[in-house]
Amino acid sequence: MIDDSNAQMYTLEGIATAVLMIGVVIFIVKAAPLTPLTASYLHQSVEEQIESWGNDLLTVMDYVPEDSLHSQLKQSILDWKGQEFDGQAQVTPQTVNLTASSLKEVFGNSGIAYDLELSFSTPSGISTRAMLWNGKPSDNAVIVNRKIIIHDEDIISNPTLSLIIPDMDSTTEFRNIVDVRLTLWWI
Repeated sequence: MIDDSNAQMYTLEGIATAVLMIGVVIFIVKAAPLTPLTASYLHQSVEEQIESWGNDLLTVMDYVPEDSLHSQLKQSILDWKGQEFDGQAQVTPQTVNLTASSLKEVFGNSGIAYDLELSFSTPSGISTRAMLWNGKPSDNAVIVNRKIIIHDEDIISNPTLSLIIPDMDSTTEFRNIVDVRLTLWWI
C-alpha cells in the first residue's frame, strides 16, 4: 500500500475550508436580520399606515350627518363642475374646497401627496377625471377607493354634472356609480 500523506492533507484542507465558508455564510445571515427597522419592512409598514389613513378619511368623509341629505364626499361630487384643481390652487365650490381642505389637513404636514380621481360609467366605457391633482404618483403609491351612488334627483342643483356623469338607466332614478379613487404616496 502506498502511503500518500499529501492526499490526506489536501482532503483535510478542503473539509476545513468548507466548514469555514459555511461559518462565514451563517455569520453574514445572522449579522443582517430582517427587523422592523430594515428598509423593506419599514416600507411595507409605511404603505399599510398610509392605506389605513386613506380608508379612514374616505369613511369619515362619506358619513351623512343627521341634518344633511348627503355626505361631504357625495356633496363635493354633486357640486363639482368637472374641473381639475392642481396642487394647492384655490378650490371652488365650497364643498369641493372642504374636501380639499380635509385632505390637506390630514396629509399635508405628513409629507404625503395625494390625487383624487372620479371614475364612472359612460356609454363608451369607463371615464376617469381628476378632481384634485398633485402630480404623478411614485412607484410606492397606495390607492384607496369608495363607491358613491348618484341618483337623478341628486343632480338637479348642478346641471353641469349631468353633462359630465351620464344617466346609465333612464328608466329608473339610478344615474351612475362614482368610484372615488384616492391615490396616496410618500414624498
